[in-house]
Amino acid sequence: MKTVGSRQNALFKRVREALRRHDDEIVLEGRKQVEDALAQGWKPIELITRGLVREGATAFTPELFDALSDTRSPQDVIALFERPRATFEDLDSQRLIVALDGVQDPGNVGTIIRLAAAFDAGGVALLPGSADPFSPKAIRASAGSALTVPIAAATSEQMIASGLSIYYADAKGRSTTPPSSRAILVFGSEGTGVSEEIRRGATAIGVSISMSDRVESLNVAASAAILLSRVWEGSKR
Repeated sequence: MKTVGSRQNALFKRVREALRRHDDEIVLEGRKQVEDALAQGWKPIELITRGLVREGATAFTPELFDALSDTRSPQDVIALFERPRATFEDLDSQRLIVALDGVQDPGNVGTIIRLAAAFDAGGVALLPGSADPFSPKAIRASAGSALTVPIAAATSEQMIASGLSIYYADAKGRSTTPPSSRAILVFGSEGTGVSEEIRRGATAIGVSISMSDRVESLNVAASAAILLSRVWEGSKR
């Protein structure tokens, strides 16, 4: 099997495009991420190795492989997959649904997806303005949880029409008790919080975190960790 070394190679261009756009196809990098995806039943479009000729994979020269790598320390395998597709209706409404409203940092998006998995949420709803959960940085921050948690684009109208109670994290929220199951918990951007559409939702309740006045607010991912852990603990009582 010949090792590919040209940037004009069609597969190289396809993977590079998936890394840049991640619209229809996404890229997982590193042995653990790829093995986790395969264990979840994901079917790779293509496996690419770094110089190592392996059955069922295409070998790129180290130089060509490193030109694709999105990490400082290149891994030894890249896999190209079809982008997962889910709808808001696919999320498990019997459990808490986590919603992100304008969370623009892909690292925060990935971290909250990981938290949603850790605390057994029914899925993650992405409102307009949030970073793509399947970008390379978000996938890395999720530590592979993006492969196990249903993630769907949604609108505030869909969430309000679902009939589920809507809670949102807010430093000035009137409640310090997070929801239980069969509800939606929304996290907004650090700058502006959740949108007015969410605040005006029929069942919207702002939830705050009691803390010292030495700091004004918490990072959105830190807030998610605290509130989701409380929901999880409450469900076990």
